[in-house]
Amino acid sequence: CGALREDFQQLLGPCPVLVYKGVLDPDICRQASRLLLEETPDAPRFAEWRLGADPEAPASDYTKMGYTKTDVLIQQGFRMTATSPAPERYLEHAKKTSEYLHKVFAGRFILDLLQNELTPLGIQLHLERCPRSRRPFLPCVVRRMEPGGRRREGNVHMDSLVPGTTLSMNLYLNVPEMLGGELVLYPIREDSLQRYLNSHFFETIDLQNFYPDHDFYTQEMLKEIEPIVYRPGAGDVVFIDPAYPHAVRDFALDTSAQQTVAPCRLSLQTFMQISGSLEGDKVLRLDYAV
Repeated sequence: CGALREDFQQLLGPCPVLVYKGVLDPDICRQASRLLLEETPDAPRFAEWRLGADPEAPASDYTKMGYTKTDVLIQQGFRMTATSPAPERYLEHAKKTSEYLHKVFAGRFILDLLQNELTPLGIQLHLERCPRSRRPFLPCVVRRMEPGGRRREGNVHMDSLVPGTTLSMNLYLNVPEMLGGELVLYPIREDSLQRYLNSHFFETIDLQNFYPDHDFYTQEMLKEIEPIVYRPGAGDVVFIDPAYPHAVRDFALDTSAQQTVAPCRLSLQTFMQISGSLEGDKVLRLDYAV
């Protein structure tokens, strides 16, 4: 993808969005998308993800393939940490899903490719493992988005409260001709003190994704901020700092264009925990899993 060490210095500093276009070949994207959407007998299934343990809790705006740490928290009430043994159910699902994804990509699994490219730059990628058994965690989740099912401007949320501690990475595999569907991120440049003093605003954004049918005062305030907007294409890799408010705008299929791919958006997503530094000759470490 032609990555530079300076790219990540910018990502962790003034520009919380980093895009590498066309990292994965279109033919690989099409083949992987076809296999993932076929749902053959040996494949993990896409499942609706509800925003809470209650069966009546609202559904997320995507279906997913992969049993995640959030599923463990919602279904078992157990928050996975770096020091606690991971549940057996999670580890078994992680093993099966990871094996299937590596089979689908046949030597072109994006996190392996990124590891090979970033290591010479002093940026190390490590898959998280159970602290007791050392069994690997789930490297990423597959997300499938259909037209509709979200606000026009997207379901704005944050996945972290502290900038510079976590990254979210998406590889886009299938992107139909569409109207809308842009990634939107609001670069609210507040230091830790300002975030503390305005904690209610950020905590509200952090929670509002769990209540997609409700309106919040934060929506009006965000209208005053010029967002970073990017419409991804198949093969693109996008990193963001998820401590900034962000969303995916709703989309509709472009009926004036000839659709040559499935009528949904398909992507791989993972979170990366940041440690180390890019100062001087120091090494940046990214531990990834979902």
